[in-house]
Amino acid sequence: MQLRHYVEFQEELAINYCKLAVVSVDAPEVNDAFRTGLGAEFPFLSDHDRKVVKLLDMTETSKSKGVTAMPHTFSLLPDLTIHNVYNGYWYLGRPTLDELRADLRAMLRKVRPDFNGPVG
Repeated sequence: MQLRHYVEFQEELAINYCKLAVVSVDAPEVNDAFRTGLGAEFPFLSDHDRKVVKLLDMTETSKSKGVTAMPHTFSLLPDLTIHNVYNGYWYLGRPTLDELRADLRAMLRKVRPDFNGPVG
């Protein structure tokens, strides 16, 4: 469901010169099929070996499922520093499109002194 929202958001991001990428623990061929099925134009990257999720400590270990990747959303500034992190382990922890828009406005204010967008 979250990725369907991102597909809705992709055109808005493009006209604002923003980029979106998804990293999944699925195999590349699964990611490709899912991306195509969604109609997503942004890249789906594969961390099938779970190296990145382990490096960033984005895992949970349970007896029944082993090491499970917890979904996270990062808002990154142009220099790739983290502006905001959402831990989406519970669905309500995932950002809404309005929260992402607010992040984008806040980041734009940081990097563009001529931006006079809404203050919030």
